[in-house]
Amino acid sequence: MLSRFLAICKRVLNFIFYPLTWLVSAISGWFARNYIGLTFSVILASIAVVVLWQRVVILIPAGFVGVIYRPLFGGISMDQILGEGVNIVFPLNTVTQYDARVQMKKIEMEVLTKDQLRSDIKVSFQFQVNKYGLPMLHKFVGPDYVTKVILPEVTGKTRVMFAELTSQEAFTKQLEKAVSEIAIMSDQVILDKLGPPGLDYVRLLRITAVQLESIEFPAEIQAAIRSKIAESQIAEAGVFKVQAARLEAERKEVEAGGIKKYQDIVNSGLTDNYLKIRGIEATLKLAESANSKVVIFGSSPNGLPLILGGDSVTPVSLPSAAPAGAAGPSGGLKPAGPAAAAPAPAPAPASAGGAPAGGGAAVAAPAGGGAAVTAPAGGVPAGGAPAPAAGAPAPAAGAPPPGAAAPNAASK
Repeated sequence: MLSRFLAICKRVLNFIFYPLTWLVSAISGWFARNYIGLTFSVILASIAVVVLWQRVVILIPAGFVGVIYRPLFGGISMDQILGEGVNIVFPLNTVTQYDARVQMKKIEMEVLTKDQLRSDIKVSFQFQVNKYGLPMLHKFVGPDYVTKVILPEVTGKTRVMFAELTSQEAFTKQLEKAVSEIAIMSDQVILDKLGPPGLDYVRLLRITAVQLESIEFPAEIQAAIRSKIAESQIAEAGVFKVQAARLEAERKEVEAGGIKKYQDIVNSGLTDNYLKIRGIEATLKLAESANSKVVIFGSSPNGLPLILGGDSVTPVSLPSAAPAGAAGPSGGLKPAGPAAAAPAPAPAPASAGGAPAGGGAAVAAPAGGGAAVTAPAGGVPAGGAPAPAAGAPAPAAGAPPPGAAAPNAASK
């Protein structure tokens, strides 16, 4: 029973899949009969794909646009352009790529100004094509539109513009205006001349900006300009120096006026008594020091005392008095040779009468100025002569006292 059922299922499947099996067997037979021809065809197709791949698959980079030329279908396609990315075209068609971004070109040229100055300049200009008008640009101008249209126009308009201006105007005062005029005139001329026949004011490309990058004058002109600028700067520096000297003179004049006014105010209050008081105050300030001092008085009646500080007093050598009755050439006393100098003791404080408190005699300074020398109490004065005893007769009038020093003999 089971075997019979299986036989029936086999017949049903054969009936259902008979067309498929027939088709497979027919194809297999055809491949078997045409094996060589099929192999040759596959090889030819592979070679064609490898060879024609670059003409069939076109890759447009960023910022570029492709114009299609169809040799079998009317030439340039005016209504189709290829955008960025991968594009599939017919193998016999040709694709020309154009840069649709802003481009820059530099040219070096020689110009002649109105005052016959020849100069070498470098001009750079920026331009951009209208990507929707590229089929017309490709048809009427071609890919070399820069050398055919832009360069001649920019060069010509630059020469014309600089020829209408002097060198000073062209390269200093009106430089910006001249460059702007070059860009405007070049763009307008290209718009007028590059329009396709029958189409007015169709802008195929545009000059956006023109810049003058460098200027080179002849060597002798450059040297003269540098010399002129240097001399001009020196002249300006001289003007500033004169102004500075004038201001300094005014400053000194004002300063002198202030000093004179100050002196006039101060001099009105500077009296002799005021100066004496200030001198006494200064002496008292100096006397407050613990060091030993020598007091020197001025020679004039208004002389102020001065204190010289020091740890010790320098010994003073005084000439000895002449013997009694010895007359000099002028009838006075003849001084003897100097005696050995003895160290002067420290001066004792003077009493109200002018004598030292310890009984010593104080020798007054002469009128010509000198140091006050103090002798020890009851001893011998610094001059070397013994002091007179108590009750001794006073020396004659006009005779020098024993032991007194000659005027200006004491060291200061």
